[in-house]
Amino acid sequence: MTTENLTNVLTNEFKVIEEVRGNLFSAKKIQLHSGMEGFNSPDFYGVYKGEGGDALGVVGSTYQPMDLNVMLDSIVHSSLNCGDSIDLNTLQFKEYKKGAKVAFKLDLPTVEIDGSKMIGDIVKRGLEFRTGFDGKTKSSVIETFERVWCENGCTNVVSQSVAFKNTINNHARIFNLCQYIEQAERNSDSFVTNLGHLNSIKVNKKQIDVFLTKVTGYNVKEYKDLTKRKQNILDAINSAVAIEMKNTGSNLFSLVNGVTRYTTHDFAGKDLEKLYYSSGETMNSKALNLAFQQLS
Repeated sequence: MTTENLTNVLTNEFKVIEEVRGNLFSAKKIQLHSGMEGFNSPDFYGVYKGEGGDALGVVGSTYQPMDLNVMLDSIVHSSLNCGDSIDLNTLQFKEYKKGAKVAFKLDLPTVEIDGSKMIGDIVKRGLEFRTGFDGKTKSSVIETFERVWCENGCTNVVSQSVAFKNTINNHARIFNLCQYIEQAERNSDSFVTNLGHLNSIKVNKKQIDVFLTKVTGYNVKEYKDLTKRKQNILDAINSAVAIEMKNTGSNLFSLVNGVTRYTTHDFAGKDLEKLYYSSGETMNSKALNLAFQQLS
């Protein structure tokens, strides 16, 4: 790369970083009071955006709101020093649940799934650095995967590599994310490789039923005794699995992608906020863990 090209790249990255910084907000922890004389207030606090508004969450005394500017600086510094495949031009900042949960997002290179029967069966990969102000969301580094093989056939799954609570004692861990970024890059490579290996494991109707029973918690053998809602969920998952198997065969790869197709399209309606912060993500994780266990 020439000096001129390098300068242009660094200039563009700087612009992107500053645009992201302009979207950040500060979070304040304010003690909650009863407002009634003679009634002592418990040691609880509301977390608010700096400009006020509704509380993002209610927390205890040990909770320390993440400084998003510090988090951004750490992501940039760590990515430049140890993120070999990270392009800072792809940096984004997303708010979920009205700011109660937030994420910095970066893209990793797109790769093709080795072993898939579909031509151009690729996976968009990324990293998310998540945190939250609701008192429940841990700060974490997440690997994200989006399988895309046609306009309406995408699935989204997430794998968590590290998480820590937002407390005073743990807060310093955000200052160096190198080990987590490097681990996430390794996990991302092995994830796509393992996903392709699922193509070689054939499944029959009985195995599918056992798999879906474990993933959903609904006993497929007792389908007639289930509530209508649970029957509808199983019907929708089976329909999604059938679509995947028509394209990529009766194997674990199709079965897993049938589950994630259901969570992406039927459950979440392609709404990533609804998918990532709900039981849909839990279902995806169960399906993947069950499938990957059969590779060992």
